[in-house]
Amino acid sequence: MVQVVALVFAGIFLLFGGIVLSRAGELDDRSETISELASAGDEPIEPGGEATVSGPVHVLEPASPTRTGPQPNGGDSAALWAWRVRRKENAPNGTRWRTAEAELTIGEFAIDHSWDRVRVDATTLATDADDDPFDSPELFLGEPETESYLGDLGPVNRFLERTGLASEDGVISDLEFTVNVGGKTTMPDKYQATVVRDADELVIRGELTKTADGYVLRGTEETPLIIATGSLEDQREQVRSSVRLRRAGGGVFVGIGLLVAVLAVL
Repeated sequence: MVQVVALVFAGIFLLFGGIVLSRAGELDDRSETISELASAGDEPIEPGGEATVSGPVHVLEPASPTRTGPQPNGGDSAALWAWRVRRKENAPNGTRWRTAEAELTIGEFAIDHSWDRVRVDATTLATDADDDPFDSPELFLGEPETESYLGDLGPVNRFLERTGLASEDGVISDLEFTVNVGGKTTMPDKYQATVVRDADELVIRGELTKTADGYVLRGTEETPLIIATGSLEDQREQVRSSVRLRRAGGGVFVGIGLLVAVLAVL
């Protein structure tokens, strides 16, 4: 009986370790995609296949998000608007931030790539309601550019947020120095967004075709449309750090599982 229980625990450790290592592999693929996008230059493009274009945005029809946050935004020139509302909730092992609402809105725009203007057809990037665009495999947005609380912080939490100790990546992000009520906390929700405006730089990969109106870049089943903005180098380093952490953690769980299994059969 003890041997069976030990083997069950070994299987749990191995399964969990395998899941963590699988996630590390997915992040490694994301890192490779970032590297490919970062290495794309401004060489002349040829229609009829996969192409990567980069350059300033030229907005033709601005994006119209359903929510723009509490601060003035000047959204008339937005080509892409990605936003989410993060909510801090109680969990069995503390408190955690989760995405409560989210939206990706894309207008009509073109990219001035070298001497060419390439219109981008982003209809294939339509996401399901409340899908977090910052977790999308087709979007490389990095961390949200702006953040605003949708309520007032208490004095202690205000201090911890300003010092970075209680931010989502902070040392004590799982703690909250206020009263928790049921499944909720008294920490206000926060609105986070990244907005790509007219003349901002974008890197986009997709299938390039030429029409009577000029070049068009769109996503297909074989070549999904991928959009990146911000510092690709910073994003790559963040992903690589996560890959190393997950590989180490997954390796530990797999090692423990194998050890327990060996001891169980001896």
